Amino acid sequence: MPTLFETVLAHLEADSVESRRIGNHTAVELGVAGDNGSYRMVIVVDGERSVVRFLTFVEGKVPEHRRRDVMEFLTRANYGLLLGNFEIDLSDGEVRFKVAREAESSELTHDQFQNDLYLSVALMDRYFPGLQRVIQGSADAAAAIADIEA
Repeated sequence: MPTLFETVLAHLEADSVESRRIGNHTAVELGVAGDNGSYRMVIVVDGERSVVRFLTFVEGKVPEHRRRDVMEFLTRANYGLLLGNFEIDLSDGEVRFKVAREAESSELTHDQFQNDLYLSVALMDRYFPGLQRVIQGSADAAAAIADIEA
């Protein structure tokens, strides 16, 4: 039976998705794009806990003086999300959207894999324009969220 990481690799190969393994880790990196931007995705497999995480990253870091506003924006975005969540590393300003699934290798279907991957990209892409406005200081968090969710 294949490992969970081998199952993830097989799903990527079935979709002809180019990715590169990150060192000796059970993780791969790939480029993804939506209508509003291009992002870096890292798929991390924790075989011991049978968890696959899809992490979609915004390029660059949020400047320190904008992190409080971005934190508010991400908190407002997270409220009510059914699946996944936004995260910010307050020490360096890295922003990502995370979708995680617990699954044994034999349980992770191709449809589930695709749904999690696409969900991660779609939600990052939906909120990205508002996030950019908050980072640039051209909108406050509440107004940016209201525009997106209207």
